[in-house]
Amino acid sequence: MNYNPLVPVWKAYQVSVECFDIAHQTIKQNKTELFTDSDWPSQPNAKQYIVEARQESNDLFVVGLWATFERFVISYLQEKGAVLQNISPIALANPVYEQFKREVEFWKSDDILNLLKEIPSINSHLIGQAKTILRYRNWIAHGRDSDKAVKILLVN
Repeated sequence: MNYNPLVPVWKAYQVSVECFDIAHQTIKQNKTELFTDSDWPSQPNAKQYIVEARQESNDLFVVGLWATFERFVISYLQEKGAVLQNISPIALANPVYEQFKREVEFWKSDDILNLLKEIPSINSHLIGQAKTILRYRNWIAHGRDSDKAVKILLVN
């Protein structure tokens, strides 16, 4: 797997950030006529709308990036797990692999990260950062519970 699936997600995020910056500058310079099919740029809170939209975009970027990362890791594990097809007896090999391939789809992200942590070539600090990102992703994806917001950054 030489292809990094995170690159297109990152590029899309960079483009969206630049678009928010352009929109902000357009409002700031009072060039709202550039928004021909929208009325929000001429509203008094237009700058705040951009700030809020940018934050929403940032949060959705984290969700999208995590989903892409998670799919990559699951596919990687399925690929590496293909060696299970070589176990003996051969009649058991394929069913064992097919079971593994199905089940890994439902493994908890924390469990997958803990498994990856056991690989010596993977920096355990990066796994810790990934767990923090996972908590933040979960917080976003499950409704942004304000009671849990502080715990996201403190637990690691």
